[in-house]
Amino acid sequence: MELGVFESPGKEWDEFAFQYSDLIFYQSIWSEVLKKGLGGQPLYFCLREGEKIVAGLPGILLHFKIFKILYASIPYGHLIGEKSYYSVFLELLEKEFRKRGIDQVRLTESPFCESYAPESFNPIPAKCTLLDLRGHEKKNIWEGYRGEVRRAIRKAQKHGFSVRRAEKRNEMEIFYQLYHFSMERNRAVAKYPRRWFDTLFEILIQQKKADVFFAIKDDQYAAGVVLVHSKSSIHYLHNGSSKAYLENRPNDLIVDYIIHQAVEEGKMTLDFMGSDPNDLSLLRFKEKWGSHSMDLRTYVKDYRPFRSKIWELGRRFANSRFGSMVLKFVRD
Repeated sequence: MELGVFESPGKEWDEFAFQYSDLIFYQSIWSEVLKKGLGGQPLYFCLREGEKIVAGLPGILLHFKIFKILYASIPYGHLIGEKSYYSVFLELLEKEFRKRGIDQVRLTESPFCESYAPESFNPIPAKCTLLDLRGHEKKNIWEGYRGEVRRAIRKAQKHGFSVRRAEKRNEMEIFYQLYHFSMERNRAVAKYPRRWFDTLFEILIQQKKADVFFAIKDDQYAAGVVLVHSKSSIHYLHNGSSKAYLENRPNDLIVDYIIHQAVEEGKMTLDFMGSDPNDLSLLRFKEKWGSHSMDLRTYVKDYRPFRSKIWELGRRFANSRFGSMVLKFVRD
């Protein structure tokens, strides 16, 4: 058996990956998004038995100044393939990680794939929320909502808001502003740069593999959501909103629109994606649509412990309330 790596994955990788997952995050087109949007280097590792790929790991290597962090794709990325080969594959991967001078590796489970816990990795818990759309019919969606959900949607409609799909590239700047407003309001770090959203438009939206929906009144953009499409599911990747319109419930209006669209397109699942298990208000928002939350783990291993410790301290500072204020001051 032989370990290989695709730095520009293409057809061969896609044909292998699609046997085990229809998620866009495992496909080569997503590596283009990560490379252009985040400035990372795709490293899609594969284990071959003869000519056949029997196991794989999609990765993106990000350089943070002096630190090298390998993410097994973002937001989901883990081992795929024939499970009986995973132990051999991991042994070879760990040698390769050390050879490349990688400081830390992060693997995140997918809620759509069978879980696998690498023994030498440290699990970090999170929650993932999924809405099962199977059996839904558009005519019955409204009746299935809780009373609080129907009231929120009616409130947004009463105040004159409607949902519109983004059509122009300059609307990504508008979404980025809404995203920034939300991050500042929640005292969180805006992890994704402007070029990330431009890249989503250029690569995915242009190919109808992603959408941005806005709640709009006249020419005012109140809220927005970035959706990414897999074959059988849609992923609620980013959202943003203006504080001035929150009481009018534009976010609820967009989610209702998304659910109706997904059912019409025959999607099986609306993936609200990961949440901090302590963020109860966010989990309540996601679950009030009839969805269910499940445990999701990110597996982390430090290959250069001292450097990784410094990296983690810096990351925690950046994610703290004071750290986010400092970063905002520096950026401004």
